[in-house]
Amino acid sequence: MSATCATPSVTLTSGLVDYGKNLRPFSYLAKPAKGTRVQDPDFPGTHIVRVTDALADFKANVAMPAYPTTQGWNCNESRFVLYVTGAQSGGKQGWAMFDGKTYAFIKFLPINPPDIEQFYWSHSDPTKLVYIDNRENGGQIIMKMMEINVETGVQTVLHDFMPDVKAQGWPTTGPVRAGYPFYSGGDLELWGLGAGGIPNVSGQLGLNAFGFNAKTGKVTRYSGIPVAQARGTTPFPLKSGKGWAWPDWANHTTVVFDLNGNIVRTVQFDAIEHLDSSVNAKGEDLLVGTQYDGPSGSGNLMVANLATGAVSTVIGTSKGDGYPRTSTLISSGAWKVPGWVAMGVTGSPYGSTADNGSNNAPVANPQTYIDQEISIANVDTGVVFRVAHHRSTGHYSNAPVNNYWAQTNVTPSPSGTRILVQSDWGNANPKSPVINPNAPVDTYVIELPAYKPN
Repeated sequence: MSATCATPSVTLTSGLVDYGKNLRPFSYLAKPAKGTRVQDPDFPGTHIVRVTDALADFKANVAMPAYPTTQGWNCNESRFVLYVTGAQSGGKQGWAMFDGKTYAFIKFLPINPPDIEQFYWSHSDPTKLVYIDNRENGGQIIMKMMEINVETGVQTVLHDFMPDVKAQGWPTTGPVRAGYPFYSGGDLELWGLGAGGIPNVSGQLGLNAFGFNAKTGKVTRYSGIPVAQARGTTPFPLKSGKGWAWPDWANHTTVVFDLNGNIVRTVQFDAIEHLDSSVNAKGEDLLVGTQYDGPSGSGNLMVANLATGAVSTVIGTSKGDGYPRTSTLISSGAWKVPGWVAMGVTGSPYGSTADNGSNNAPVANPQTYIDQEISIANVDTGVVFRVAHHRSTGHYSNAPVNNYWAQTNVTPSPSGTRILVQSDWGNANPKSPVINPNAPVDTYVIELPAYKPN
């Protein structure tokens, strides 16, 4: 495997068609066999490869990208990691690594982060993955930042947070967890974290929020951030590496801090929904995500510029797109092409109507706009390319087993030319979707026309 992070230079939009807001056909497509590469019948040029057969491969119900804010692919796209869960008797689960070229399963990684999505690939070393090991071992609490060489399995302690937690006078019995949206700014340099398990804070596990600079070892405490649920109130690092931001859920805003913990500005953007941090072509820090009646409007894809405080809409009510569809997930994991994000929408499994609404029952000729689609968008220009149908229905139905697992965790590769997404494939026939609460969930790779397999 190459030890560099170089990837071929490509034009991401090569071969893509801008369909605008026109309804696209939602055609029948049988569930592909594992390893089979098929063309999406409704988006010519896009190919879909089924990567996993969780039941046959692992005796498990689910194999999925961990989360859109997690960089599933390593820096040169030679490896990616999926999460396998729902193991049956004798089955396997955990963090499974795959070959980024052949899509073959390689091995399970011996990691155990505090949340399934809290692992981080280096931007400079394709073999380096970092996570926080936070568990009890023989009566001792471990809270260490670990590096694993995914090829050799060798693990190295990068930092032990126990002395930091003790120095702050925080409880040493609780977890150390990374802040939503789970990204370490710089090249694994900045971390937004919470530590010290404090139960019964508004019915949640409370954490003390702090920032950590892995290069200097400096801990920046955020004493003004209330102790509450970890992912809701722990600061997250800006992708530029210039500071942190904090989702102030109570006031439906986002607060931006500098590297010393000083407040820079408050942005009218509610970070309670699915979102990701990003940078635009100018290198300015952004939040990209969905807003339902947010302080600056409503939309499936809205952008908050954390450098200026401005909030804009790419897809939303102010653009004539109707009220935001349900369960939109967005990722800026294509970090080699700043300004580009991937978006997956559950919406209605029955497609969309001409007035930009969603059907609530099967129709004879299903069509879509936003619903059931995967798109890529440029937050600088506002251009949107709709590229595929993900065909997953379980999340729409609030299925008791696969509801969460069947959502659209779109995870683009660093070059943006491929996108991982999971699906239960209930929409093989959109004229009569199958909503099966126990359907297995597998991962697929969406290959854009710009991707050229070696």
